[in-house]
Amino acid sequence: MKNKKTPTSSKKKIKVLLYCTSDFILSGIFKAMESYTEIDIINVEKSTIESFLDSIKNLKPHVVLFTNTETLPNLREICKAIREITREHDKSQMILLGSIPSQEEIVGLINTGVRGYFDLNESADQLGEAIQVVYNGEIWLPRDKMSSIMDRIVSVVGKDLKEKTLDQLTPTEFRVLRLIGQGKSNDEIAEAMFISKNTVRSHIKSIYAKLDTHSRLQLALYAINSALF
Repeated sequence: MKNKKTPTSSKKKIKVLLYCTSDFILSGIFKAMESYTEIDIINVEKSTIESFLDSIKNLKPHVVLFTNTETLPNLREICKAIREITREHDKSQMILLGSIPSQEEIVGLINTGVRGYFDLNESADQLGEAIQVVYNGEIWLPRDKMSSIMDRIVSVVGKDLKEKTLDQLTPTEFRVLRLIGQGKSNDEIAEAMFISKNTVRSHIKSIYAKLDTHSRLQLALYAINSALF
């Protein structure tokens, strides 16, 4: 959620899988990506949602960029399906690209696993930055709507976390939760704590179970609401 180019957490290229049925928008996306040599669009799906989901399963992209130029009544179900497909490996982060919907709809989509929403009215040269930000474990939302949307997210997603306590967390899990609240990625947490990424994932899985949470956003909001930093 920064207004400058964000460095990636490793030297590896960010693998992006793109779903786009509009040739006009597709050409704009490729044009916007020309200066981002660290981002690699590994495949473009233009046909069915089924083939798109199959590509995610087979190619295991770091980021999924889904252009939503038409109203899809089953968009939340698509997002949930992507989350389920990627659950067994390093979860693909998802960005939706389209006209910005209502705050309530954005909150609902983020709660199903979406980590970015790129407004078609935003500057095209920021798309690469949005991909990098989401890849690094943060959230990308339209700059002019960020504050009001985050307030809404906190009120909707955070309200059911207020009664939970930190007593059941180990000291290590407590530190992991605190770093998540600071917006740190798994790579950054591993580096800060001198542990492996697999160990970080194991701690996060345990925190999910103990706090009865289901997304990284919920953990971040819990850390914020509990004033852990």
